Amino acid sequence: MIGSLLFWTAIGVLAYQYVGYPIALALLARLRGRRDAVANDGDGATPSVSLVISAYDEEEVIGRKLENALALDYPEDRLEIVVASDGSRDRTEDVVRGFADRGVVLHAFRPNRGKNLVLNDVLPLLTGDVVVFTDANGQYRPDAIRHLVRPFADSRVGSVCGELVYKNFNDNAIAEGYNRYWELDQMQKRLESRLGSLLGANGSIFAVRRELCRPIANDVCNDMVQPIWVAAAGHLCLYEPRALSHEAGSRDLGDELKRRSRIIGRGIRGIGLVWPEIVARRAWLVGWELVSRKGLRYLTPLWLAMILVGSALAPGIFYRLAFLAQLAVYACVPLGFVLKGGPLMRLISPATYFGIGSLAAVLGWWKILTGSELGKWQTADRPFETGTAGEAGPR
Repeated sequence: MIGSLLFWTAIGVLAYQYVGYPIALALLARLRGRRDAVANDGDGATPSVSLVISAYDEEEVIGRKLENALALDYPEDRLEIVVASDGSRDRTEDVVRGFADRGVVLHAFRPNRGKNLVLNDVLPLLTGDVVVFTDANGQYRPDAIRHLVRPFADSRVGSVCGELVYKNFNDNAIAEGYNRYWELDQMQKRLESRLGSLLGANGSIFAVRRELCRPIANDVCNDMVQPIWVAAAGHLCLYEPRALSHEAGSRDLGDELKRRSRIIGRGIRGIGLVWPEIVARRAWLVGWELVSRKGLRYLTPLWLAMILVGSALAPGIFYRLAFLAQLAVYACVPLGFVLKGGPLMRLISPATYFGIGSLAAVLGWWKILTGSELGKWQTADRPFETGTAGEAGPR
């Protein structure tokens, strides 16, 4: 009895998280109407923009990023391009200084402290009405900024997130695995945007009104916390899928595991940071979204452990098969480290990435419980050249 209870309780939670929650969002959006409609005169809106590029040891990609930024289809006198270097030790800052005559501004900080502390110092120095946050390895489509800032013509809009598209080699099964993850994540972003309360953004391409940006702790995700604060304060937070940024996916499972565990650890701390304000402002819609999409996801190891133990304890052939199926999925993780590529790796890539995500959640909680450093980051080996013409993600 206890085995089947554990099994079906956890299955129910996961079913709600991945199926029930999106359905509830769609139904609620239909009942409440489309709150994400913006002013009709937004089509020609060109607010002043500060494009802030966070950089740490990015000499391989920063030059290409700046060329991409300078080629954007946006009025030159309305676009400020700023590089915030967090104690880079390589030639990143020398490369950026080479663009000074083309209007690029460099703010170099010492020592390496962490992305958020650098952004806290840079924000008061910006001149744009809208701040666009981006990473050094993201490549924008020429019209990305125009699409991203257009909704700000409506004074109710406080934050807008663009769409991140991962590009990958045909033999890069790791990137292919998390393409599937991003498809689900971006589908949920679209639904939340219909309610005007997009829960978080992605660091490659998102914008916030400058007066709404706030100093932020170093050990949380800026792209998660800033939009949640904006939504909790009653401003619209929207998703604009036409504003496209392209990045290459991780090529190494070890790098991906480190990246995901760090993001999850910062996300857990982010919930603790924003929750008191959500409660104080009675922003219950944002609170429900936060619990449903972030809180339950971060507890995925608990639900999976319940399913595994429950299927081991419950009698019957169904539970035996379920137990063996789980072991097969988890076996894909060490197998993925061994294979690295090839046809078999491509076949197991969804299961491998799911297993990596679950293991990353365990490590994320371990980092929280042991008080590990989460503020500083190390640049992953994900230069844009590792991409290919094939694109993933919804349009």
